[in-house]
This record gives sequence, C-alpha cells and structure tokens, in this order.
Amino acid sequence: MSATGTARGVGLAPPRDLAQRKADVLGKLETERYAWLATGGESGAHLVPLGCVWDGARLVMATRKQHVTVRNLRRRAECRVALGDPTDVVLIDGTVEIIAHRDLPPDAPSVLGDLPVNPTRVPGCVYLFLTPRRVLAWRHRGEIPGRTVMTHGRWVV
Repeated sequence: MSATGTARGVGLAPPRDLAQRKADVLGKLETERYAWLATGGESGAHLVPLGCVWDGARLVMATRKQHVTVRNLRRRAECRVALGDPTDVVLIDGTVEIIAHRDLPPDAPSVLGDLPVNPTRVPGCVYLFLTPRRVLAWRHRGEIPGRTVMTHGRWVV
C-alpha cells in the first residue's frame, strides 16, 4: 500500500454503510448467475461452481442428485456460497433444502426456469434451495469491520 492510500494503483473508496451493502448484496443476488458452493463431507471440503438464481428469499441452484455436493448436503444441510470477486465479495452461510422437480409446490418461483442446469430439462437433477442465515459483504479491508449484513437469518439493517 502506498502513502496515497492505494493498493496496486486502485484507490480505496470510503466504506459503504450497512444499508448500501445490503442493497448491493441484493442487487448481486438478482444478477449473478453462478456461485461457488462449499460443502463438507467425509473426505473433507468440497467446492463447486453452480448456476444460481435468487427467488427473493433463497438462492436456488441445481445439480445431479448423485453428485458429491448432494451427498454432503444430505448428511449436513449447512453450506457456504461465495459470489463476486476479491474486490466485491459476498459470502452466504445457510442451510439447503434438496427438492426434486416432481416435489416442487405449484407456486414455485418462475425464476427456476433460468437455471442453466435445470431439473425440467436435465434428468437426474435436483434443486438446492439455500436459505441464508449469515451474509458477509466487503470490497476492501476498510469494510471488513462492518462486513456482516445478515445474522441469524435477519438483515442487520
């Protein structure tokens, strides 16, 4: 870091307040189409990129039902999802409900059709509905102290 407050020539913006961070997280959830999903299993941590959509309350992904991700989630439904890049990080901790296409309720969100791997088109796939419990968001080290925007399933602001 130089004396001018820059790292690699990029100036550090003032930290965003929590309301702005929440708005930015919601915007990212509505526009991101891929996320990194981390689960834990008998063989250790497992990290995989999956297509995703936000249904307004949950992050929805899909994968093949025999995939190690699904096996891990059946044993322990907790996971972490990462969105963004190192200059705009969003981490989501939560629990996942695994639902087969045939078990979707009639009022299932229409955004599910936007999933690139979709159980309606790809046999043997299941939906993964992630309900956020904790959300962290930061763009640089100046935002690390206030990075928690959701805790215990409730937005901080």
